[in-house]
Amino acid sequence: MTSTPSPTSRIHGCLLGGAASEAVVLAADADGTPEATGSEATGTLRLGAAGQLSFYTADALVEVLEWANAGVYADQAACVWLAYLRWAEAQGVPLPASAPSAPPRWIDTQPATNRQLAVRPSWVASLAGGEMGTQARPLGPAYDDGAAAARSAAFGLVSGTPLDAVTAMALDGAHLTHGHPSAVQAAAALAGIVRGLAEGGALPGAVEAVRSAQEGARTPAADVVAALEWALESDPAAPEIGGPDSAGPVSPAARSLSTALCAALAAEASRGDAPADGDGRSAAYRSAVVRAGAVGADAAAMTGALLGALWGAEAVPAEWAGRLEGSDIAGELAVTLAQASGAED
Repeated sequence: MTSTPSPTSRIHGCLLGGAASEAVVLAADADGTPEATGSEATGTLRLGAAGQLSFYTADALVEVLEWANAGVYADQAACVWLAYLRWAEAQGVPLPASAPSAPPRWIDTQPATNRQLAVRPSWVASLAGGEMGTQARPLGPAYDDGAAAARSAAFGLVSGTPLDAVTAMALDGAHLTHGHPSAVQAAAALAGIVRGLAEGGALPGAVEAVRSAQEGARTPAADVVAALEWALESDPAAPEIGGPDSAGPVSPAARSLSTALCAALAAEASRGDAPADGDGRSAAYRSAVVRAGAVGADAAAMTGALLGALWGAEAVPAEWAGRLEGSDIAGELAVTLAQASGAED
């Protein structure tokens, strides 16, 4: 049997795991060789968009909590938006004069989180306009990819936050760049599941709780609900990952979510009682990320975040964490977020 991860380890594992998993798949795609994800691979792993913005999201939540602990209200959605604008500016995105500015934070001085991406995602256009996307005024309605979900795990890491509040925060965060219902609801689903894991729950139970909540939403995205149902009903031992069986079109966001959940559930089922070392959970972790990475880096990031929150930072393959530029940022954020939210180790 293994020891239960501490709250800080779960936060650390979620942030580090999501970032490292995305980075290793991006590196493999760039090299054109799946072997780049293996333990024999070398070279620095650079943060992708999900890794950079998941760190920015976590730091924005720390800022909100710090203000709250000082007795001052700070709007969570606005703080996340300002953080994303600072990230976009570092990426070389020209912002209009009407865009608000905010004092820089320590994360803005970190090369790993400000290194310009090799390819700038199309949804960055939602930030370039200088207006804040909201649920009432969504931006980027055509963006139905999994990028918003891949960066949203941090919303589930604030200790003691109810599921409905996590859902609201994740929806606000997703709407900053994505307006497609499937993209934003996939983000809410991922954050909600992470919340269940961070509280010590098992993965199937966390998925079921979110599935029930999403199914009862006023306007549920059918393919996201189907993705959650597919993950719960599919055989974890099946050699192939399927997808949601939806009557309508299936979005890339729902496909990435379904893939990540199936890979993570299979890992939990196969290695749930294994030691957190290279022959146990770390090996299952690696296999799950590689499996999800066949669909894309967003699915890999989600898988890494889920298993990191479930098993703690020790399960993230050491060779990936050691090669990741900015791995120390994940550790710093984990400590400050745990302290600010009152999580007890």
